[in-house]
Amino acid sequence: MEALLVVVALALALGLGLAPIVRRRRHAVSPERPGPGVRTDDSHTEAIDSQQAEIEEIFARVDAEESSGLESMLRVRANDLIARRVPVRRIREAPAPRVARIAFSNGVIVLVATSAPGDLVRMARAMTVTSVVLEQMTSTPQGPVLRFVWRGNQRLEVYAVGLDQAD
Repeated sequence: MEALLVVVALALALGLGLAPIVRRRRHAVSPERPGPGVRTDDSHTEAIDSQQAEIEEIFARVDAEESSGLESMLRVRANDLIARRVPVRRIREAPAPRVARIAFSNGVIVLVATSAPGDLVRMARAMTVTSVVLEQMTSTPQGPVLRFVWRGNQRLEVYAVGLDQAD
């Protein structure tokens, strides 16, 4: 009786182990013959390309709308910082790679990216001996550019990525 139980258990285990393999083989498609429901013409590929182009166009429109909103909010803050000559108080790292937080003394924090590594080091050094202020904000195809100035007619331009909240 025990031997029969062992044989049944082994047969059951073997059957359960082989079932996925058999199922995969049964549903496998040979390279010579496409599976059921698969189109053999290029119209399927063209339809996918068309849908993908349409999706990319929608994303581009949304991106343009969002960036104009961001730029207008940034312009309001920048104009106040420029008019009042609010000094920069801190430069800190941001969670995104190659992005830094520039914190002004009135609590405004701007996320920026530099064109070259180490650009913000010059500004940080200057902050230890003089006041660094925002002089100008300009719009470029790459995004808004902020120009900071300090004593000795030193300047630094960075790309504004967005606004951040105070910690």
